[in-house]
Parts: sequence; structure tokens; C-alpha cells
Amino acid sequence: MEIRLENIKKSFNKPVLKNINLKIDNESYIAIVGKSGSGKSTLMNIIGLIEDFDEGSYRFNSINIKSGKDYSDIRLNNIGFIFQSYNLIPTMTCRENILVPTLYASKKVDLDILARKLDIYSLLDTNVNVLSGGEKQRVAIARALIMNPELIIADEPTGNLDEMNREIVFDILKRENKEGRGIVMITHDPSTAEQAKNIYRLENGILEGIKYNE
Repeated sequence: MEIRLENIKKSFNKPVLKNINLKIDNESYIAIVGKSGSGKSTLMNIIGLIEDFDEGSYRFNSINIKSGKDYSDIRLNNIGFIFQSYNLIPTMTCRENILVPTLYASKKVDLDILARKLDIYSLLDTNVNVLSGGEKQRVAIARALIMNPELIIADEPTGNLDEMNREIVFDILKRENKEGRGIVMITHDPSTAEQAKNIYRLENGILEGIKYNE
């Protein structure tokens, strides 16, 4: 996997992102930090092919991404999302939540192996609304991994967790990165950002590298 953003710009009445340059590959573990309203979510959505950009160049592997086009197939098969609030469907079991992405694809998946890897195998037929926060986040991570994506985008993935479950999520992300998945983590928390290899700060629309630890 190789993702390249070059001179990406985005405005909402006023400039939000100014000439963003970023390279992401399978070895990347990047944290993007910044104050509320700094544009972190906008940048995350552009990287995740959810939101268009106004100017610049974005290449996802060999594909030149164009604003205004639908890239849902790339997003489904190549990008997994993890959210602070889990975004699980409360009326469904863990199994059903994890398998939601497969409803739109023909890719063969092995849920049992993944569930054992994340230590949630015994919970698969449990309704998610009775789970603890840590269990919910591991189910959400399983959903993000079920399509075997090249890239994981994690938006404040430990924001609702206690210290023990924070460490579990950090360990999972580090393991997935070592196994060849790129990680882009959005956070305002310095201790969470320190888990990453590289840290970038987004401020006044400008992305600046502040830690390199390859």
C-alpha cells in the first residue's frame, strides 16, 4: 500500500487544510494531533475517502483519487475505521455487528480466527448493548479488520476507555501495524499520540511533523 497526499486543500467558507502533504504505507503508524476545530476530522475523512478535497493530488496505490467520484469499493475493501463511540448497532449481536461490512462484498472472511485473536470469541452471540466499553471497542476493531484492510483509521480509539482497556487497544494497533497494516490515528491526547511512530500536528490548516521514530 502507498498513499500520497500532495498539496491537499480544503475550505468551508475559510481555509481548513492548506497544502497538506503526507505519505502512508504498510509500515506507517501515524498520529495526527490538534485542537478541536483544527481540521483533524476533515483530514481523516479525506484520507478515508469519505469527503472530497478542493485542490491537490491524492493517490491510493495506483489510483488517482478525484473529487466528486464514488470510491466506496476502495473504502470497503482497503480501509477499516475505529471510532471513539464504537458505532455499533445496539440491536445486533457481536457477530452481526462484525459482519456488517461483508454484507456489501463477496470477500471470504474467517470470523472465528479474528475473534479469538481479539479475545472476543465467547462474546460473538451476545448482544452488544450488554458489553463493557473495552469489549465494545474490541468488537468495533474486529469489524474494522474483518475485510483485511491495508489501512486502519482510528478516531480517538481509546477516548472512552479506562487505563487497562486503553493498553489493550494500543497493543492491538501495534500488533496490526507490525503485521503490515498502516495506521492513522486521530487524537488530542498526547499519551495516545506517543504510541505512534510518527506524530504530526495540524494547526492553522498546516500539517507539521513533530516526532519521527521509524
